[in-house]
Amino acid sequence: MTNVGQQLDLFAGILLTQEQQEMVDKHIDTCNKNAVYFTNNNQRLENMLIDAGFIKGVDFINDFKTKVATREVTLGYRHNNTQFETTVTCTEHKGSIRLKGVYFNSKELLEREFNVDFDKDKVQCSTVQDQYRYIKPTTLLEKLRNYNATQENTYNEYVKRNSLKDSIIEKYTKLYPNATVGVKNEYSKYSGPFDVVEVKFQSGSYIQFTLDNYNQTERLYKKYDAQFEQMSVEEVLNKFNNQ
Repeated sequence: MTNVGQQLDLFAGILLTQEQQEMVDKHIDTCNKNAVYFTNNNQRLENMLIDAGFIKGVDFINDFKTKVATREVTLGYRHNNTQFETTVTCTEHKGSIRLKGVYFNSKELLEREFNVDFDKDKVQCSTVQDQYRYIKPTTLLEKLRNYNATQENTYNEYVKRNSLKDSIIEKYTKLYPNATVGVKNEYSKYSGPFDVVEVKFQSGSYIQFTLDNYNQTERLYKKYDAQFEQMSVEEVLNKFNNQ
């Protein structure tokens, strides 16, 4: 876009108009003030966390930094034909403080980072708290550790359940090599979805087991006799009579 009112400088290139120079000065001033503001906030939040018992590098990370940089920027507005590009040198900032945690995604335990902010002498991390209220830093530390412990426990239960599932499948596969042994999904309105190990025979009959994770064993869940289901009422009565 042509910058109306600009003059050509043989050494520095295009000179800015007075209005453009004011925009540049304002931009630089804003960048520098923001760097100071966010630096102070970052240090204040870190101090609050450390005073509450958070350990830097263990419970949280802080990669906030500032630097003086020269960059090309676009200032002004297109709608009033004042937009222009120029190069400015000012203080920039990037990075933040984030809580360190773990998250179980139903298959594996992953490392995660959670944003945290503060208001006066209180802090907030909605993921860890499961709410948006500002609380004491000491309370947040307790919630962070509880959150991570819960995720780790859930993962450990998942590992144990899978190990038990694999051992049961291996057991019945060896005992009944002609049967089909696998996992099926069932659902309970009280406990939600759960897995069962099914041993299905060539006749269509099957036995299903639920997993007792606490005792590391299987429990009978359901049995189906295909031959019995094909019997007539009279055949069933005679069978019962001969028992």
